[in-house]
This record gives sequence, structure tokens and C-alpha cells, in this order.
Amino acid sequence: MRNAIVVLGAVALGVATWTLGAGAAPSPNATRVERGRYLVSIAACHDCHTPKVDAQMTPDPKRLLSGRPATTNPPMQGTNDIRASLDLTAWAGPWGNSYAANLTPDRETGIGGRYTEAAFIKTIRTGVKPEGEQLAPPMPWNAWRHMPDTDLRAIAAYLKRGLKPVVNKVADSEGPPDFWASEMIPENIGTRPAAAFPTVALCSSPPAIPVTLPPESERSTSSSRP
Repeated sequence: MRNAIVVLGAVALGVATWTLGAGAAPSPNATRVERGRYLVSIAACHDCHTPKVDAQMTPDPKRLLSGRPATTNPPMQGTNDIRASLDLTAWAGPWGNSYAANLTPDRETGIGGRYTEAAFIKTIRTGVKPEGEQLAPPMPWNAWRHMPDTDLRAIAAYLKRGLKPVVNKVADSEGPPDFWASEMIPENIGTRPAAAFPTVALCSSPPAIPVTLPPESERSTSSSRP
């Protein structure tokens, strides 16, 4: 009987401990890091800044956001084309070559020694790095600069505290950095200061294409699921 009481007491203590632990609210810092992890995942940051492990564009979990690997060659430049490497970490266009940066907190090759939270937010707001260099295409900072400070702080927290540092020295981008500010007119490359990305107003709408459906009797009843 005495042993049974001891066992029941131990079980009750364990249940109480588990209940208190499960009900404990996460710390504000942990919540901010997780928010940043979520935002990075839906903002397509991994598409360009993370090396891939296969042709299905699966991000390499060991090199998250570590930038263009040295083994990825820049794509060949075309006269009027924008081209990307197979892993999307290197790009070529009328502006030259650009390479996805190492966003991990490594102090030598990543952002650990260069960006404070304030510097990160300022870079996203203005498109200018702490050293004064313009962010190169295709980095869509002009879209992300409209994020509220709370979200940008969360992203900065994730990059600085939620990522494993990865040593990977990424080459500097090559070519005029203010291409996007020139309204994508090749003749104007390098002639104006970078103020902002071109807006949707600079792009004309595609012409409407008439669609004619076959008669109801000729339509297939089969379906193709994605």
C-alpha cells in the first residue's frame, strides 16, 4: 500500500509538471524568432539564398540561407535576357552578374559582423547596404520595404539568432548596381542614383486573349489533379 501511494504521488507530480510546462508561454524572443522563420519561409528567401540538394529545388537544410556556393557558376549573359543558375543563387541580366548573399550570422562571411537590427531594417527600407552599396537585382527589397517594423525585426532576429552560422564567402555582384533605379532602360544604366524599384505602373498590361470554349457535348469529363 505504501509503495502504491509513492507511485501515485510520483505520477501526479509528473502530470502537474507536464501541465505547467505545456501551459507556459514562450518568451518574446523565441516568439519573434519563430515569426521571422515563418516570414522568411513564405517570402521566398530560400529560393535564391539557400543552395539546393536536388532538381526539385529542395533547400539544403545544412546550408540554409548561406548564399551562392562557390561551385555554382554564373549563367551566361544574354543581350536582353535575365538568366539564373539552376539553383537560383546566381543571376545575370542587363545589370551584370549578381549573387545571393550569405544571410547566416557568420561574422566573417555572413551578416553577423555587419548588420545590427537597425542596419538590417534600414537596408530593406532603402535598398542600400551598410557600406553604401546598392542591393542588386533580383532582390525585391522594394516590395518588402512595406513590411511593418515588427515583421522586419522578427526576420532580423531569425537571421541573427535562429540560423546556424555557415562559412561561405560569396563574391560581390558585378555590374552597375543602380540598374533597377533607371526604370530598366539600358541606355540609362549608371546615370541616376538608385531611389526605388520600378513600380507596376512602368509595366504595360498584356493584351486580352479571346478564349473560345468547345461545345458542351465535346468537352472531356476527365480531370487532371495536380
